[in-house]
Amino acid sequence: MTETKRTNRFALLFFLYFMAASVGIALMPAVRKMSDSAYMLLAQFLCFLPPVAFYFFYTKKDVKQTLRLKPLGWKNTLLIIFFAVSIQPVMSFLSYLMALFFPNPVEQSIEGIQQSGLIVSMLSVAVIPAILEETFSRGILLSGYQFLGKWKAAFASALLFGLLHMNPQQFPYAFVVGFIFCFLVERTDSLFAGILPHMIINGTTVVAIFTEGAGTGPVEMEQSAILVTLLLMALMSIPWLALLLYLFLKLNPPKAELQLMDESGNIYRERFLTPAIVVIFLLYAAFGLFPYLST
Repeated sequence: MTETKRTNRFALLFFLYFMAASVGIALMPAVRKMSDSAYMLLAQFLCFLPPVAFYFFYTKKDVKQTLRLKPLGWKNTLLIIFFAVSIQPVMSFLSYLMALFFPNPVEQSIEGIQQSGLIVSMLSVAVIPAILEETFSRGILLSGYQFLGKWKAAFASALLFGLLHMNPQQFPYAFVVGFIFCFLVERTDSLFAGILPHMIINGTTVVAIFTEGAGTGPVEMEQSAILVTLLLMALMSIPWLALLLYLFLKLNPPKAELQLMDESGNIYRERFLTPAIVVIFLLYAAFGLFPYLST
């Protein structure tokens, strides 16, 4: 079995476990007494830790090497912090655009987040999800797809990261930032290049929720006006993002890639689309997309 097929099968098992565990946790009587943020913390630990632990137990892979647990360095840390802040206008535009067609799950949980308190909400929305989701997506998956080539591996990891959200409203911006996180991790050879911006982006959302909750409320605007405003802000952020990307590339030149050759003397590449991936697509269509289209 090829490494890509093995990774695809693990991804399918992860999706099945993730969905079953999510339903099982929601049915637990004790969960009804928890705050929304406490519930999210419990769900994240139970949904991510067991399959990740099983993966390393079964494959016997080196955790540090697979997850690229290497320090970033202060220059990369600063650049990635600026990048995480600067890309949010683009994400906000994509999020609002998709919210015109599908409900935004973040908006539906605002009240629960506010009631949980800032610190607990930061842990449950920003810190823990960043660590666990990056461990799965930019750690295990990105490493497992190494024989696809760097760009296809990034695409595959970002695609599954977007599908994992099981929500069409979140898929576009999750895919976009997921692909960018793969690029950051590949160039720095550090998983922290994905964890840090992920944490900042989610943390900014939490801060915005508490800030708006403490104020007089958002200014009422027409949807078209909001969309145009967000689009302009996204376009204005692109030159700054380009500058940050230039500085990042200059600081992190491409590393030599080990090229394996097949029997014909061509670069060895594996195929991403296998039956396991097709099943994941069907699961997303049935449980992530169809419920919204049928209402």
